[in-house]
Amino acid sequence: MTGVIVADLPAIVFMKVGRHAGEDFEHILVRKRAEYERTGKIFWGYGGGTMHPIQRVQPFARMKIEQRVGLTLVMQPIDSRHPDTEAFAKEYSRDGIHWEPVPEGIRVRGSRYALVLDEIRVGDLDIDLGQYRVGIGPSAGRLATDYVQGRVDKACLEHIEGTVPGGESKIIRVNPSASLREPYAVLLR
Repeated sequence: MTGVIVADLPAIVFMKVGRHAGEDFEHILVRKRAEYERTGKIFWGYGGGTMHPIQRVQPFARMKIEQRVGLTLVMQPIDSRHPDTEAFAKEYSRDGIHWEPVPEGIRVRGSRYALVLDEIRVGDLDIDLGQYRVGIGPSAGRLATDYVQGRVDKACLEHIEGTVPGGESKIIRVNPSASLREPYAVLLR
């Protein structure tokens, strides 16, 4: 990838994305853009414990905001075989105690959690995972190239300034991206 301009976003929420709950990724994007037009926000559903809304995403987002650092969701499209489901979330919670109805016009399908986003931006970005480390949780400090592999397909990552000792460059293309907005991530049921 010679001549590639690599984005050095200060903090990212990285997620591999693809077909989900019986819907192709392109259809999900169309539906989520319409969701944003109707409601001014997007609930982007996901699962897995590596990015628990209350234990990982919310504290990471608050920490980056206190540091006056931007936080961007970047998505790497992959082939996915996620099973079909017609199960839609009816309620969401910021804290696991108080539950509210999912806002009218928002539909989240087959997910335990959701990131709360502003408008989705389409366009290729190249990210060097060798310049990022896990920003929160038991794996904090671990290089993203070592962490995001196998079944780990999501992470809260922070950019490392300067040269990474022993770090290997791993440039990936991501598209689309979005900014997270308060409350950043929620539980669903």
